[in-house]
Amino acid sequence: MDTRLIAKNAAALGISGVLAKAIAAVVGIFVTRYLGPGPFGDYSTAYAFAGTFILFAELGISQLMVQDCSRNLTELPRYFGNTLFVKTIISIVCFLLMVIFMFPAGYNTLTKEMVVVLGVAVSFNALNQSVYNYYQAVQKLYLAAAFQFLTTFLIGGLTIAVIFAGMGVVAITFTHLFTYILISVLLFFALRREIRPRVERSSLVLMVRNGLPFGIHRIFYNIFFQLSILVLSLTASNVEVGIYAAAYKLVLMLIFLPSLMTSALYPVLYQLGETDKDGHRNTTEKVFKLLSGIGIPGSILIFVLAGPLTTWLYAGKFDESIPILMIVSWFFALECMSFSLGDVLTTTNHQWQRTIVQGSALVLMFILIMVLNPLFGISGTAYALIIVEIFIFCGYYLLVQKGVYKIRIWRQLPSIVFASLLMAGTAWLTNSFHPLISAVTAGIIYCLALVILDRDFRKIGGFVIQKGLRK
Repeated sequence: MDTRLIAKNAAALGISGVLAKAIAAVVGIFVTRYLGPGPFGDYSTAYAFAGTFILFAELGISQLMVQDCSRNLTELPRYFGNTLFVKTIISIVCFLLMVIFMFPAGYNTLTKEMVVVLGVAVSFNALNQSVYNYYQAVQKLYLAAAFQFLTTFLIGGLTIAVIFAGMGVVAITFTHLFTYILISVLLFFALRREIRPRVERSSLVLMVRNGLPFGIHRIFYNIFFQLSILVLSLTASNVEVGIYAAAYKLVLMLIFLPSLMTSALYPVLYQLGETDKDGHRNTTEKVFKLLSGIGIPGSILIFVLAGPLTTWLYAGKFDESIPILMIVSWFFALECMSFSLGDVLTTTNHQWQRTIVQGSALVLMFILIMVLNPLFGISGTAYALIIVEIFIFCGYYLLVQKGVYKIRIWRQLPSIVFASLLMAGTAWLTNSFHPLISAVTAGIIYCLALVILDRDFRKIGGFVIQKGLRK
């Protein structure tokens, strides 16, 4: 095991991931402010529509390539060639289905134009993702991280240029198309002398079949984040979609944190899942505590500062999103708390149970939106999102308790909840200040309270201080 290479890959993924998310967040806020509720609703609809269809181009074969070829690199030309071949064919089919189904969906002309542009763009990106999986198989994730960061940087820079040029919403979608095609060309030249992909048609069906467990889970997981906007786009106006999306996407910007913070633990959890259940449980409980210590105060802070935060970020153009943000703010806490429980199922050979919960959540989400939206308007969609996330958390918890081991998560929460309430009081008392000042002040109170009240967080705080003093 090359520990230097692992550290290099981990550092590259961490740094590029944080920087890319920061760029995407800033650009996303600029786009939302620039477009306003109606055009932003059209843009969000087109992106959710195209993004949902292209998910079916994966089918898990890229993940299968990583699993099998990490063990036997001699198989990589065949796996990589078959992966690119299958994804090219399915991406074309997905694009055609996008174009066909956008007509009965009843979208306006502007949205249809964006679906076409984004459809081509995400099709190229689907192939790019397989190249990143190839880099994962050969343990060159630092190259994948570099290309992914370049992608975000180019889209962000071009989008800002479009905004300053005063161009329309369709022009923003062309920034994605241009960037993904350019990255595809760069990846082609980067790989030209490194590998010669080989298509072996006799093994295509077997690869697709073996990749399905990975693919179905991935499809369900990613559709979940798009479904509320997609269903809302079929039942509400573009302005209502824009109001909902402006609040929901603020919270979505934070969802990468659980996976970023726990990705390095997967090899350990896989090993403990087979050899040491007590060690696996203890590790999971600590991870649950850490993620809860981020998610619960994060949601509470967004809830308390929803008004000033929305007004500041969107320049007063999306004040109707404030009550929506107050509801969907709890999505972050629930996602953080359920994430580690879902990882228990994944790392103890209960992957299909996790997939069943996620598939059931999609059905429940659709039903709840159709029922609650007529009763509560777009707030009904927000309520549906939270109810379904509670369902996922409860489902994971019961499956772990009954099928894996008795996990002790509730005892991890008292100090976090108490410190979060102190933070909430501070944020409420200072909410007349600039939201950044209020958030920083409340955050400092939370961290101090948590370090005083909890031994585990006191250790983390001491470690951080030691590292800071050394530097």
